[in-house]
Amino acid sequence: MIQKWIAEIEKSWGLEHFDLKNASIKRDASAIKTTEYKLEMEWFPAGAELEEESNPPGTVYAEVNLTYGFLTSFIVVMSEDFRKNPPMLTGIELDDVVAWIESNARLKYDVDFRLQMKNKEGDLTEYFFSSILNGRKVSPGGYIEVKVNKQGSIVFYSLSGFFHGLYPKIEIDQKESVLNLDEFKEKQVVLFGMPEENGYRLLYGVDEAFIDVVPESLILNWDEEDPAEEICFSDGVVGTVWEEFYESQKISEEEMLLNIPHPDCLPISEDEKNEFVKVISNYLKVNRPKDSGKWQVENIERHNGLLHADIVPINYVDRILDKLKFLYDANEHVLLHVLDKREIFSEMKDIPILDVKVTKEEALELLEKDIFFEPYYIFDFDKKVVRPTQRIDCHEFVNAVTGEKVQE
Repeated sequence: MIQKWIAEIEKSWGLEHFDLKNASIKRDASAIKTTEYKLEMEWFPAGAELEEESNPPGTVYAEVNLTYGFLTSFIVVMSEDFRKNPPMLTGIELDDVVAWIESNARLKYDVDFRLQMKNKEGDLTEYFFSSILNGRKVSPGGYIEVKVNKQGSIVFYSLSGFFHGLYPKIEIDQKESVLNLDEFKEKQVVLFGMPEENGYRLLYGVDEAFIDVVPESLILNWDEEDPAEEICFSDGVVGTVWEEFYESQKISEEEMLLNIPHPDCLPISEDEKNEFVKVISNYLKVNRPKDSGKWQVENIERHNGLLHADIVPINYVDRILDKLKFLYDANEHVLLHVLDKREIFSEMKDIPILDVKVTKEEALELLEKDIFFEPYYIFDFDKKVVRPTQRIDCHEFVNAVTGEKVQE
């Protein structure tokens, strides 16, 4: 199978005079947390070698999804194209690019994907597409990017994320939730701060959300009188740990047949979650001792083999200069890294104190005509189905001090 794909890419993309330098299989986690297998290939122009540990000009990278059997990436690095007879499209307009995508990705335009943006960059024309389902946007999203040179040759192609058309076994649940949208609007209009060079602006805006998705809300509390436990930090470097994890997912064709799940696709157990939350609470107890009950866990997920969590103040205004991101190794029971927003903004010493003169009710009235609900399909990670919903959004804000409306 591997040799078949190598031969196919070599022939289809005009790489007969290139040298295949690397070909490896990797276990990958899809956007909907299913395990997939990818074949990565790297070609050098004939006779070219590494230059100071960097790939030579004209290097070509390609990636194939072995699980579903289609090309996911083809990149002429830095667009330095040394192919003698690269394949050409019939033209460089939208219809030409769409026809090529439809024939290579088994997707239909205006059914599975649609144009998001077109851009000219020197001799290249760039097209950006996003996934749709029954005319609606999809979450998690799917994305296609294509760059065509003026001769009509593709020098960059990438397909990533979730396209329902590529997962025909995923059921679509057409039942849509019925909620009180006025109550939801009122809940989603929040006061927050927009950092600026000399401080921040206080604005009312809409906190984007799906109407029927209840985010996990876990408020962190601790007893200030109890002694804090020792915080165990790893001596590993984030980049190195991620690189080692990436290398660990390179496997043989025989290993691929064992169907071992990608680590990021494994559910987070209650024990792992409780342990992680305890470590986070202990860290905050040491570094924000008076803040018990003022912080909440925004999300916990598994990524690159580590547990990630975003921790935010309950008060939206406090999030201007304060937010924490934790990376935790649940296998070794150690914190790998804590990204502290307060430390990043520590040089901003003279933050002005602004008086809120506009009430939330007044802001809601000003924004009423600008707030909209956009139809979506979302993948339900618990039920493993795709279902319809709506997402609230608004491109306008209200200055909480002056009452002026501000565009996004």
